[in-house]
Amino acid sequence: MRGLALTPDGSQLVVADFGAQNVYLLDPVKGTGVTVSVGGVPGFTNSGPARVAATSTQTVFVGLSGEGGSSGACSACLAQMDLKASPPTIQPAPQQEVSSLTGAPLIQGNAAGNHVFLAFGAAPGGPLAVWNASTPDQFVTSMANASTSDLGTAADGNLFALQANGTTEMHAADLSLSAVPTFAELAQIPGRTFVPGLTLHPSGALIYQPFLTGAPGGAGVKGGVDILDAHSGALRLRVFLPQQFMTDVDGLHGDFLATDENGQRLFAITSSDGSAQNASLTIIQLAAVPLGIGTISPASVPASGGTTLSVRGSGFQTATTVSINGKLASVTFKDMNTLSVVTPGLTSGPQRITIMNPDGETTSLDAAITAN
Repeated sequence: MRGLALTPDGSQLVVADFGAQNVYLLDPVKGTGVTVSVGGVPGFTNSGPARVAATSTQTVFVGLSGEGGSSGACSACLAQMDLKASPPTIQPAPQQEVSSLTGAPLIQGNAAGNHVFLAFGAAPGGPLAVWNASTPDQFVTSMANASTSDLGTAADGNLFALQANGTTEMHAADLSLSAVPTFAELAQIPGRTFVPGLTLHPSGALIYQPFLTGAPGGAGVKGGVDILDAHSGALRLRVFLPQQFMTDVDGLHGDFLATDENGQRLFAITSSDGSAQNASLTIIQLAAVPLGIGTISPASVPASGGTTLSVRGSGFQTATTVSINGKLASVTFKDMNTLSVVTPGLTSGPQRITIMNPDGETTSLDAAITAN
């Protein structure tokens, strides 16, 4: 089993079975469902579906990958399943742009299923692509010039993160580069090894980066998760696991970390020795989610004040306060990921937003909005 995705309506759990070259469509309550044969990739000793992304148009993108040899280009490594057909059918993804993309794709969709982000790390130029439910017959592509090794998407769909050549990048939904967080604290663990499973908080405020304290399968090696500010890369929390992650495959063939809708429960595929035969599921419950800022809308407001902002982030509390360029704003707590903020009168120009919890925990974002 390599990849999982829940359809936007929650009615079906989509499971990629690499070894059996099948995709399973399961009722998440009853556990019953159907099997769709996907097949493999010619030229590889072992191949099959590795990643899946369910959409709001009742289709599923299926990313195939191979192990043990290669026949070269793989123009059919991205497939599309039609859930409206009975039984469901699968074919190579029909979007015209796919014909120019080769290599096993990294794919992940947002919770609503109206955006799917793709990275073709093995293709010339290492292009990125985004699929939008409003234009289902095409992709928007961008030449990233990077060999992407891991991809994570915020459930909101406004941001996604990728790892390429040892660097993590944050991108907006239009594929533009929004931040390159720096991780100075990560060097504090000698022999640290990255693990596939780069995950974002649903709002995009935090990056959850799984790691090992040494070489996979080594004696005494432990797994851990660093929780980082997605804008600055500052380390907000480090969690160690009782076991190491299962790391027998790379990011093209699986990922080993996921979060719930609040970023508070972490689900990790772990193993006592890093091997698949000793794999288990470890669930981590955070006492509190670090405070963070994800997205703010609208991005531009009148300087006169009185505009209501929707602030998406992490770790908000009922008594959380917000100041804009040092001026306190009126705040309504919606949930632990959402605040409604009414702007005070401001001077024109970029505005720094600072959010503080009752215990003094603080986070800020420069040029978060612009006042005109």
